[in-house]
Amino acid sequence: MNLQELLNEKRVVVTDGATGTWLAEKGELQPGQPPDLLNLSNPEAIRKIHREYLEAGSEIILTNTFGANPFKLSRLNLTEKTEEINRQAVLLAREARENTRALIAGDIGPSGELLAPLGNVSAKKLSSGYQKVISVLADSGIDLFLLESFSSIKEAEIIAETVSKKSSLPIVISLTFAIGKRGPRTLMGESPEDTVRAFGNSIFSLGANCGGGGREALVIISALKKETNLPLWAKPNAGKPRVSEGKTIFPESPEDAAILAKELADAGAKFIGGCCGTTPAHIRTIKNHLGVLHS
Repeated sequence: MNLQELLNEKRVVVTDGATGTWLAEKGELQPGQPPDLLNLSNPEAIRKIHREYLEAGSEIILTNTFGANPFKLSRLNLTEKTEEINRQAVLLAREARENTRALIAGDIGPSGELLAPLGNVSAKKLSSGYQKVISVLADSGIDLFLLESFSSIKEAEIIAETVSKKSSLPIVISLTFAIGKRGPRTLMGESPEDTVRAFGNSIFSLGANCGGGGREALVIISALKKETNLPLWAKPNAGKPRVSEGKTIFPESPEDAAILAKELADAGAKFIGGCCGTTPAHIRTIKNHLGVLHS
């Protein structure tokens, strides 16, 4: 099954939830530790998380590779591990999804660098840095690419173009917005409308993740829906995080997330899951709540 076939079967496709915050809650991830490194140091923890989401009803799971690019790994002096971390991540996801019909999204996050002229990274250097990641993910057996949590349209564009040159797999692009006086904007000041103009119909799906929770995601998805007929992707946080007694709390319960997921579906979202603070319980409740929407 491919992504289009899956979408044809369902009115709404349920994706997975958070990786980093769920690993931390389970005690598998120490503060400040990049989740990607667990692909090598604790593969069973990653395999288990994938299985938990699959058992909860996820129809798409993400590889544990959000920060596994050479720009971020270089800060840990682990650039030489880039290929191994990405290849192992796909293997763990494939092992976990065995005997299910779920698809695997190769998860690609931003570089953490500013593009020239604001920063020192050129478009050529950015593209070159992601080429190996893209090739390894595609060759290892993913079903689609997800570029998520981007706050710069230009950075996402460059990486998406690099993906297109290396692979024919579908591309989903998900940006992170905050809602202020001017409405939804990325960190670079770009609107949902700007995003649609930038990507047009050159990708499979467009959407938003992370941010302030399901209620904010609803505003963003509604704005995107007015501008495009692309299938829309929504993976909001479990509410706006707050710190209590030194611990980060995400206030939206599984029941809250399920109610908001129904509203997101009504607003036009075709792929719905969760980002920071969401757990398999959130995904299970979302799946059950959206069950009546499945054709």
